[in-house]
Amino acid sequence: MNILNDMNCDCANETANGVQKIIHNRAVEPVFLLVMPRIVNYVGEGYVFSIGLPYVSASLKASGYSVVTINLNHHEGKESDVLKDLIAKHHINIVATGGLSPQYHIVKNIIKETKSIDPNIITVVGGGIISADPIVAMTALEYADYGIKDDGEITIREFAKAIRNGEPLNDIAGMVLPVDGSFRVFSSRETEKDQDSIPWADYEGFDLDLYLELPSPSSSGLNASRIVHMLMGRSCPYKCTFCFRSAYQKYVRRSFDNFFSQLDYLIEKYQIDHVTFADELFLPKQQDLKEFCERMMSYDVTWDADFSISCVKEELLPLMKKSGLTLMAFGLESADDSVLKSMNKKFSVKKMEEVLKMVHEHQIPFFGAFIFGDVGETFATANRTLQWWRDHPQYLIHLTFIKTYPGTAVYHYACDQGIIKDKIKYLEAGCPQVNVSSMSDHEFAMLARGVADAIDSSIDLDSVELVSLNKENGIMAMKGVCPICSHTNHWNDVKLFSINYLACDHCTQKFHIPLLPAIRRSIEDNMSALLKGGAKVAVWGMTLSAMELFKVNGVFHESNVYPIDISLSKQNMDLYGKRVYGPSVINELQISTVVIAVPFYVSQISHQITENHPCVTNVIDICELVS
Repeated sequence: MNILNDMNCDCANETANGVQKIIHNRAVEPVFLLVMPRIVNYVGEGYVFSIGLPYVSASLKASGYSVVTINLNHHEGKESDVLKDLIAKHHINIVATGGLSPQYHIVKNIIKETKSIDPNIITVVGGGIISADPIVAMTALEYADYGIKDDGEITIREFAKAIRNGEPLNDIAGMVLPVDGSFRVFSSRETEKDQDSIPWADYEGFDLDLYLELPSPSSSGLNASRIVHMLMGRSCPYKCTFCFRSAYQKYVRRSFDNFFSQLDYLIEKYQIDHVTFADELFLPKQQDLKEFCERMMSYDVTWDADFSISCVKEELLPLMKKSGLTLMAFGLESADDSVLKSMNKKFSVKKMEEVLKMVHEHQIPFFGAFIFGDVGETFATANRTLQWWRDHPQYLIHLTFIKTYPGTAVYHYACDQGIIKDKIKYLEAGCPQVNVSSMSDHEFAMLARGVADAIDSSIDLDSVELVSLNKENGIMAMKGVCPICSHTNHWNDVKLFSINYLACDHCTQKFHIPLLPAIRRSIEDNMSALLKGGAKVAVWGMTLSAMELFKVNGVFHESNVYPIDISLSKQNMDLYGKRVYGPSVINELQISTVVIAVPFYVSQISHQITENHPCVTNVIDICELVS
């Protein structure tokens, strides 16, 4: 990192009262390139549109700074070539990007490529990866000069002003700055109370028009198209132990006039059909929710959002549904009160049962998840939750394990207990799930086996047929009969091996996406071809869909097929007679071919493989095995 030569200006470190100051002695006009990372495997694949950088872009543009934007998800070619052309064409001297902790390798690649193009360009990283654990993230990213934590719209503006005027950077709240070979956060920034003062997100700069034409990658059974992600409010009054929030502060929101003015603009410009709210918690005050729904009644637009079980009132459900609500997302977490208390949830199992029953009776689709493995979880409490799940198949609640993401209370617990021994290596490994529970590793593995088998007790579709298959994009169309209401459903743009659900258009019952026999046969045939001559093949990502391939004693049970997962629960479980390995087996056995069985994470895992496993010469999206 060569800060002293950044932007060809004279920079100096001054020490005053023991605090090092980084000053640009010669004012330089900043020219920004804001880069939305590529998370798709190919251009044309659906993805979740992030609104963090669009907000940063809007703030800089509103203040008159020169800003060039690019959404790499819509641009073919090598990232290095795309960045090199933009940097040369626009005389860029600052490149900014960001993402979440699991996107570490994608974010790092952008700033690494930037420095290889011109080491004097300043690189700035923001987003959850910085806010969660700033010093660790900046150290691990290696090529990042500066970090911005928490809400970055105002911080980036003040950073640009300091560069323009040659002012000290450590007077800026929210900046993460280099000091004596490490990094330091000098002061944090509070969430802006006047949300209306923040310019609307710069959707235009990041190709929203192209995004709206893509199939939805929803992971919650949402049947919608032309979806735009919007923000009503920030922060959350709750402090769940497994949840990272960039600001443990009071909930603040925009005025409804401000929001609906933007909605009018988006409808007129983009003809949007659906709004997905990116809020951590949507309108917790009942009067606010009521007023919002009343105003939404005049719009021919559907919407979905995240709600707390504690805030749901039955009297508002008919109005919410009538206003266009098509999906409620809930953090359910457990069906055991002691675990809910340990997680710092503010509701009981009884309250959860009451809310789910009334939402279901009002035929409002909802998505919820149970996450096993909290610090207070025992084998008994986990099986109590699993039994509750079996007793309520009509809800098809998602089952997963707790992730110790940086910044969360369970992450700090894992670090304090020595479960996570090296924070940097943990981030580099993709934040693998570890055992922080009160269960032994053996019990943890037994639970993982039980969760994997639980799918057998869920409700299955009747008369499922494959209507069409887009082999290039790994997307299919299906039809099937709902066993609850006998309605024949047609589902388009269903992603193969997606961590997703299908929902009945009539009664809203949810179903797992079945692995159709024709799809299985095609994958097995192509897998056989990869294994010819005794070649070793690793299959990375043991989702429920991927594990279905190992359930039958076929080609995936051959000795030279190595199932891989970064999660400890999967590594210790019995996969129908096969062992699940950690990624280290790739280097140990010099495996040259890796099939990624989680299409949504192909880009992230590919970068991780490139950086950590040089013996791999062939990375394959499992969708490519369908022919």
